[in-house]
Amino acid sequence: MDTTSNYADHCLIFKICARIEAQTAELYHYYSELFRENGDAAQLWHKTALEEENHLRQFELADRLYRNVDFAVAIDPERAERVCHKLGMLLSHVRQQPPDLETALSRAIEMEESLADLHMESVVRFADDSIQKIFKAMMRFDQEHVQLLKKFLTIVTLSRTDMNG
Repeated sequence: MDTTSNYADHCLIFKICARIEAQTAELYHYYSELFRENGDAAQLWHKTALEEENHLRQFELADRLYRNVDFAVAIDPERAERVCHKLGMLLSHVRQQPPDLETALSRAIEMEESLADLHMESVVRFADDSIQKIFKAMMRFDQEHVQLLKKFLTIVTLSRTDMNG
């Protein structure tokens, strides 16, 4: 864990991670609109986008808190910046070549699993355990979205298989 990062590095990681969450929310809002004719899919994408916006607010809160509490950053800001850039390219790509629902779901699951270490609870370690617990409690409320995406992908895949077989 990096305990020697300076003030600017801390500020940077919160801002980069907030941008990642904002881009992910934007992607999921786009999917909600793209798949609006499938009410269940649109609702799932919308709910997941709102959860990503909640992650964004957690980073904004941490950005305000860090001035007054001790913490350490546990992630490489350069990796976070690369992820942010790739997400921007992904958004551009899916707008130009919209995926089908099954592809969107499977890619979102892959993305969520690969970005798990960029969620608030993994990026920052607060010295004050009570503050760390607050962030962990907030995360508990929205950790189910990957499971919901997987469940919905299974339903979509089974439906397609039933229609073809």
